[in-house]
Amino acid sequence: MEDEKDAFELFDEGFPDRALKTSFYLSLVLIACSLSYMSVMLTVSLALGCFISLTLCSVLWRTIRRSLKRDKSEIKSIFLRDSIVKYVFVGVLLLMSCLFLDVNVAAMAIGLGIVVAVIMMKAGSRLLVSYVNRAVKSSGVRPSNDG
Repeated sequence: MEDEKDAFELFDEGFPDRALKTSFYLSLVLIACSLSYMSVMLTVSLALGCFISLTLCSVLWRTIRRSLKRDKSEIKSIFLRDSIVKYVFVGVLLLMSCLFLDVNVAAMAIGLGIVVAVIMMKAGSRLLVSYVNRAVKSSGVRPSNDG
């Protein structure tokens, strides 16, 4: 029963907003670092991948918020409509960027994986901290105040 409670505490209400904010700042740092390679297309590819990733995550979170305010019968139609619009937008954006720009595929893939990496790091760190807290509680060790 306690494990189920911990699983629900892993993703609180503000988690997606914090993950998006962290992803945005990490994207800015990566784009600034990519400027040192003196390749405009590398920077553009990374920025485009980050933009797509952040946009997809924010649209998904907005869809979830909006569907929670509606009836159960409308949830499927909301997700279907938003998913179709979202993936058509991404498909057109990727097609246009590949046709008209000489994109760096590796840089774009790194940019597309930014939000997923941040969510995994945040969830992993929360799980690690809760595991260490349980281990310290079960061992009965108290921190010393020898400061």
